[in-house]
Parts: sequence; C-alpha cells; structure tokens
Amino acid sequence: MTRKHILAACLLFVALTLAIAGMGYRAKTDIEAVVTDQFNHQQLILAQQIAADIGDHFAFLRTCLDSLSLMWRERTASDGRPWLAMPAYYSIFAEWNVAALGVLAPGAATPVFYDASGREIDTAGLCPEACAEAFGDGAKLGQIKLTRVYAPQAGPLAGRRLMAMTMPLADEHGTVGGLVLVVDALAVAQRYAHNVRSGQTGYAWVLDDAGYFLDHHEAEFIGRESLDVRRQRDPSIDWSRLTWLIDKRVMAGQRGMDWYVSGWHRGEIGPVKKFVAFCPALLGGAEDPGNRWAVALAAPEDEVQGLIGRLMVREWAIVGLFEVVVFAMFVATVHLALRWSRRLREERDKAGRELLGAQEKLIRQARFAAIGEAAARLSHEIKNPLMLMGGFANQVRRHVPEDGADYEKLGIIESEAKRLETLLTEVRDFTRPAPPQIEPRDLAATVRESLAIMAGAMESRGIAVTTEIGEGLGAVPHDAARIKQVLLNLLKNAAEAMECGGALTVTAEIVDDRARLTVADTGGGIPEAMRERVFDPFCTTKESGTGLGLAVCQRIVEDHHGDIRFATSEAGTTFTVELPLALSCAV
Repeated sequence: MTRKHILAACLLFVALTLAIAGMGYRAKTDIEAVVTDQFNHQQLILAQQIAADIGDHFAFLRTCLDSLSLMWRERTASDGRPWLAMPAYYSIFAEWNVAALGVLAPGAATPVFYDASGREIDTAGLCPEACAEAFGDGAKLGQIKLTRVYAPQAGPLAGRRLMAMTMPLADEHGTVGGLVLVVDALAVAQRYAHNVRSGQTGYAWVLDDAGYFLDHHEAEFIGRESLDVRRQRDPSIDWSRLTWLIDKRVMAGQRGMDWYVSGWHRGEIGPVKKFVAFCPALLGGAEDPGNRWAVALAAPEDEVQGLIGRLMVREWAIVGLFEVVVFAMFVATVHLALRWSRRLREERDKAGRELLGAQEKLIRQARFAAIGEAAARLSHEIKNPLMLMGGFANQVRRHVPEDGADYEKLGIIESEAKRLETLLTEVRDFTRPAPPQIEPRDLAATVRESLAIMAGAMESRGIAVTTEIGEGLGAVPHDAARIKQVLLNLLKNAAEAMECGGALTVTAEIVDDRARLTVADTGGGIPEAMRERVFDPFCTTKESGTGLGLAVCQRIVEDHHGDIRFATSEAGTTFTVELPLALSCAV
C-alpha cells in the first residue's frame, strides 16, 4: 500500500465520519422536532383535560341549582320559607367550592345568603350588579346565568375572586324570586390545575376572562394580572412575545401550542425559553360562550432538550463505539497492509537479489564453460609440448656449466614451462571442479593445518600471526581439502599484501547458526577500482598472478552453501567466510 492509498483511505474515513456526523445532527434535529411536538401535544391534552374538568364542575353546579329550584317552588315549610329545607345541600356545595348560597324570596329586594354551615351571613358585595340584573325586570325565569369573575371589596368574602350563578324563579302568583350560588373561582381553578405537572418541572396556570391568575405555581401571582405581575418581577426581560401570545391567542379563546421567554422557573432565575400549550375553559354554556377562562401548561425547553440529550448521548455513544471499531479496523487494516507491503517489498528485493545472484552464476558458468573448453584445448595442445620442452631444458641444463650463459637461459625456460603447467592445472580445477566431500570435521584442525603450511612464508616476510579459535567450535560440515585451499589462497594473498611485514589475525568461531572464519591483514587494502571485480576470474593486481585464486575460493564456499565477503580500507583487508552448521543444508 502506497502513501497515496493511505491518504485516500484516510480521506475516505474522514468523509465517512463527517457523513455520520451530518446524519447524526440531522437526526438530532428531527428528533428534537418530533419530541418537542409530542411534548407540546401532551401538554395540550393536559390543558384540555383541565379545561374539561372546570367545565364539568360548573355543569354540575347548574344541575344542583336546578334541583334546588324544585324545592324553592314546593313551599314545604309552614311559614312560607322553603329555603329552610335547603341546608341539606350545604355540605355538597362546600365540597364543590360554593362559598355562599343565596335565596331571594318572591318579591324581596336582595337575596339572603348562607355560608357552608347554613349560617346567615352579611350580603355585602356578594351579589354584584350583574347578579341584581338577573332578577330585575325582564328576568328569564329558570335560566341559569354565570357572572364574570369579581372580587368584593367588603363583606365576609372581601378580596376573594368569585363568580355568581343565578337562577330567577317565580311563585304561583308570578312573583319573582330565585337562587344564587357564589362560587370561589380560585378554589375551582386550583382544584383542577394546581397539582398538574407537565414533564418533570412544568406546571399549569389558569387565567380568568380579564387576564388575572386564578392559579399559578408562584403563589404571589394568584389574583394578579398576568402580564403586570411578570413585568414587576423582572422588568429586564423582553415580554413582547408573551404579551402578543396572551392578547392575540390565549385570551382570544384559541387552542394551540407556542413558546415564550420567561425570567425564572421554579426558583431558577434567568431567561428561560418555555414551551406552552393552551386552550379555553368554557363556563357559561351555550347561552354565554364568551364567559371562559384560559388554561395553559408551560415547561422549559431545557427539560425537553434534556430528554433529547439523553437519547442523543446514547445514540452518539453507539455511533462513537461504531467509529472506534471502524477506526481500529481501519488502523489494523492499514497496519497489516503496510506490513504486507513491506513483506512483499522485502520478498521482491530478496527475489531480485537471488535472481541477480543466479544471473551472475549463469554468467560465471557461461564463462567457466568457455574457459573450460579453452582449457581442454590448451591442455591437449600445449601441456604435452610444454612438458617436453621443460624436460629437455632440464636435461640439457645438466650438461651445461653452471657459470655459463646458457645455463641461466635453460633455467628460465624450465621455470616458465612449469608456470604454464600450473596455470593449466588451475584453470582445469576451476572450470571442472570435483564435487566437495562435505562431512562433519574439526574446522579448528583445518585452520591450524593451513597456518602450518604458510608459517614459513609468514615468518620470512616478518608477519606476526595471531590465531583465535572460539570455544565450542567442534565439528563443522566441510570438505577439509577444499576449505584448506580457500584458507591458503586467503593467507597467500594476505602475505603478498604485506611485503614489508605486518600483522595477520585468523579467527574461527560460531556466530548464530554458522561457523565464521576471518582472515584480517594490515596491508594497504584492495584498490577501489578492483573492489567490485575481486571475485571475477582473471582479476589480479599481481604481475605473475593468474587471477583465479579468489574466484576458486568463492566457487568452493558456494559449493558448501556458505558465503564469502570482504571489507577493505587503507588500514588492511578482512575476508570473512561463513559455513552452515547443519549438515543437511551443506549437502
């Protein structure tokens, strides 16, 4: 895998992450819209239920008033005061938030009011002008009417927000009287709205037809105008949206959902965006549809967002876990791909080196084949005449005076003939080597025998020889004669490199799973121009050399499945030979 592929994969991963993030954000937005809508609809359902309960409450009171009207007409009491039979209803009215019961005798100017215990109470402020009009001229007998909310300034119920439910009646003479129920509007509103909770912290509030709070979570708000009390609480808040919402929608009798900004919520101070659902509570029935309250439920946006937040935390946790798994798999894949790529590259390089080595071997074999053919011809055509020439020169030289000029010339002919014979022998051995006889043998003994052969030559040149034989060298698979030939060639080359003396170090040791032989001299090193061709046949820096010594060494070491290499500098040259320890690898 190349860097280009890795970069493309990284970009793909980033694009995938961004796509998932985008889809997650869009999902969050959609979930917010759905959850908010569902939450508001639940608030609206609660508001409608509160409104329905309030409406049912007043419907029940109208039913009670109808029942009382029958008793009013029966005149069962001997003194003509039928209302004395009504105290049986007082406990019922107390349960249904009736603050007072008024009885208007036929032809009387004002009703007589009784409290929940049946005790007559002061009538001051209990029957407002609308109540008086219901029993005046043109009264519709038997029709129940409900006044708007009012607050008496005096009397036993002063300061309370009340509503009067009237029912004009007439006796057998047509004289108008009737009944009045004074209903505690705050008690009715609080009865159905005060303990209702929307979500965890949302609450309900109820407004009368004039916009005054009949119920609210904040006790100090009850009985006060809804907008004025808010402005007084926190004038820094922009109440324009809430003003519009109450004036144009809530007090207009609409049913719906919206939002507004408040300055607090259950003790927490500061701007709070709230969702609100609202609907009207119809009190006056079909005869007076304008007589209605407004019921609303409000909850902070953060509470809804908290629900969504918990959902999103779980969702993002799942997405994050998925991303981590994908990223881990991506990293693992890239790591494996890089490792595999590196492995392939190493295998390719190794195969390349092996192919180059095989190619070099093929080239050498081709050269060897050509040399072998030439050597065969030379041996056939030249060797026998050379032997004759050398032999005749030796015979003639025996009969020539040693101090004569011909004696020296005959000696030169004899030595050159022997040199040519040696060359032909080396060429023959190089081109047509016999298979090595590899067996476990004492490699240390082979090294010592080679040094013993070269001891005289080293001493004559003033070369100090140091031998280091490692412990545990033991038996190493090798052909002693061939390895000895390698060591002799290396020792001879080292000696010739140190004409004026020097130091020679020969080591034999076990390194990993191979036996290592090194021959290090302190000569002047191999010329740089010759270093790449050291193991090539006929490559030599000596005038009398054949250039086959190192080529033969390489051939022998390769036959042992070993390796030969060198390191050289102006301070000297070190040749290293490594042989495998396993016999199966060497055979």
